Amino acid sequence: MPPRDWPAASRSRPPPRGPGRQGSRGAGPRAAGRARSGNMAAAGLAQIPDVDIDSDGVFKYVLIRVRAAPPSGTPAGETKEIVRGYKWAEYHADIYDKVSSELQTKGYDCECLGGGRISHQSQDRKIHVYGYSMGYGRAQHSVSTEKIKAKYPDYEVTWTDDGY
Repeated sequence: MPPRDWPAASRSRPPPRGPGRQGSRGAGPRAAGRARSGNMAAAGLAQIPDVDIDSDGVFKYVLIRVRAAPPSGTPAGETKEIVRGYKWAEYHADIYDKVSSELQTKGYDCECLGGGRISHQSQDRKIHVYGYSMGYGRAQHSVSTEKIKAKYPDYEVTWTDDGY
């Protein structure tokens, strides 16, 4: 408590903290907004396509874990893995950097689980997943392949850990 010779207003105690009180942590409209945005992000995970790869050719790909960014101080939310592969990418990091920055602006956290290559032959309806990323290591091709099979059910989708 301040000394008695201070003005009376300064001697009063601060208002109690608690739910609904201004200055309380984790309560009030701002916290509710954070919680809502976290829930919206979790619900929005379903809106993110599992697979987005180029239609033809041989190109690099990455397997990315996407997580709804939780409000500060809460445990991590729901996650899902997505596959992204593009011919324009010189490095696996080019794909990860582009995808993660787009998703982070929408309230998601991303983690690259690894990379590899995809050979996509749309004429023959074949996709082959193989290799690894020098920077991120080998993706779990079995996970990537299952996601690709779900998007391309009429394709022959194979994978191997061989090759670069």
